[in-house]
Parts: sequence; C-alpha cells; structure tokens
Amino acid sequence: MKGNSLNSLVAGMAVGKTRNAKSKEYAHASEWPKCSIAGCPLPTTIKAETCTCGYHYREHGLSADCITEAIKEHTFLLNKYNQMLFWDIKKWNESRAAILGWAVLPCTEEELNFPTMYLIKLKNHIDKGIVSKGKEIYNSRV
Repeated sequence: MKGNSLNSLVAGMAVGKTRNAKSKEYAHASEWPKCSIAGCPLPTTIKAETCTCGYHYREHGLSADCITEAIKEHTFLLNKYNQMLFWDIKKWNESRAAILGWAVLPCTEEELNFPTMYLIKLKNHIDKGIVSKGKEIYNSRV
C-alpha cells in the first residue's frame, strides 16, 4: 500500500513539472507575435480566428487600416503608458511636476498619491483617442 501511494505521489510531482515546463513554453515571446493586421506595431493580445491586438479584434478591411493609422498616431502615448506601468514610487515623485502639468492629460494630486488611478485614466484616454481617430479617418474615406 505504501509503495502504491508513493508511486502516485511521485507521478503527480512529474505531472506538475510537465505543467510548469508547458507554462514557460506558452509564455515564450514567439507564442505572442505582432498583431496580424498589416502595419500594426502592437503585439498580439487576442488569439481568435486571427491573432490581433485588442484594437483590431473583429476589424477588417478599411476599418482595420484606419485603426492602424490611429494606433500609429498614438504610439508615443502607448509607449509612455507602458513605461509608466513600471515606475516605482521614486520615479513617480521625480516626475511629479511634469505629470501635473502634462498637456496631454494632466494628473491631479490625488492621482499622484494613487498612481493606478492615473494609469487607468491615461489608458482610457488612449483607448478613446484611438477609437475616435480611427472613426474620423474611416469617415473621411467613405
């Protein structure tokens, strides 16, 4: 009986190691390539019938092209947002004056005390900007 339970325990541990190896395999960068829409600079975030970024999900043709142009116009903000995600408290304090007076989207004192609030606000601003610019470009071409 003891030998059987020991064998099953060891077998269970081997399965756990296999799963961990699989997790690392899935996290490999090649698993998530760039968005499949031509010209899009963003990585894949949605794997469905095609691998796309969140902005291009279920978009095709002219609409997808217009969104790509809008994304390219917002690349600076997307890059800034991605940098800010990794800022520590020291960096937030060093950047205090610049963020409070940032013409793109000024930060409030409360948001500086709770950076996540500002990051959510900035991401929403970028998302709305890309969607509205994409629609604007689309309407100018139709």
